[in-house]
Amino acid sequence: MPKAIRQFAKKAIPKPILINTWERYCRRRAQSARAVFEAAGDDPAWLGLEELAELQAAYPLEPMTYKYDDDSLAQRGRERANEMLALVGKDASNLQHFLDLGMWDGMACYALQQMGKQTVGIDIRVEGITPVAATSGAQFAGMDASQLGFPDDTFDFIFSYNSFEHFPEPDKVLQEATRVVRPGGYIYLNFGPLWLSARGAHQFQVISVPYCECLFTKDTLTQFAEGQSIELMGFFWMNEWPLTRYRQLWETVSSQLERVAYYETFNADHVDLISRYPTCFRHKTRHFDDLIVSNIEVLFRKRQVG
Repeated sequence: MPKAIRQFAKKAIPKPILINTWERYCRRRAQSARAVFEAAGDDPAWLGLEELAELQAAYPLEPMTYKYDDDSLAQRGRERANEMLALVGKDASNLQHFLDLGMWDGMACYALQQMGKQTVGIDIRVEGITPVAATSGAQFAGMDASQLGFPDDTFDFIFSYNSFEHFPEPDKVLQEATRVVRPGGYIYLNFGPLWLSARGAHQFQVISVPYCECLFTKDTLTQFAEGQSIELMGFFWMNEWPLTRYRQLWETVSSQLERVAYYETFNADHVDLISRYPTCFRHKTRHFDDLIVSNIEVLFRKRQVG
């Protein structure tokens, strides 16, 4: 489906309807690939350098659409702040203390601060904070999200954009977020691409091949990059959790966190590669959804005690 049509649909169709319709479309589109996948063995498990060069040539690098200029950063910060407040509806006025896990540029914190909220942003690295965010009144700190230095029940709303797939121990991060959010408060996570999805290795700025983490070993990717004089994103920045592992995590916290809203974004754009090299994929997972769900968006509410 062309990008322009997708963008129009996002604006014109209610989100639950859009997500469900898109899932059905992607599942139908992937039916043939799924059948091949489920019938496959798991050998051979990997492709080699020759196949990588061939596929890299067949999939030209796409231009970056995620921009980092000042205007784009400010717009993205406003959009995220408005998105979060819209999710909680009338309860937004009761939420004053916000925490951003993995804030990087800090612009979502800046936008919330401009709306009269008290915001704190933490990240393992702080060099990404923009000057406008740094002087906004929001607080920022270098901190490990799995070891938060805040007392219990400190925040009304905790959020994280495009960071949860990078945290080495997302289960511990969620545990800490649950500890420092107050009863009745919210935890909002929006992240991806997920590991084993088409762009899950996050190498798409240099390796154009979809599913490269499923098709090639890290050594093969590294050898290819060195030969092409390109620099890979460090694999250590990915926690390598596939979709099914997150689904299991949500179940383990259900006694503490009520799931208010939950969306999985499906993507069947490159399932032809699954049909072409099914054993490579079968070697990595027995769950086809791991391969065609790219992003997760979830809003939790901490259950009241007693």
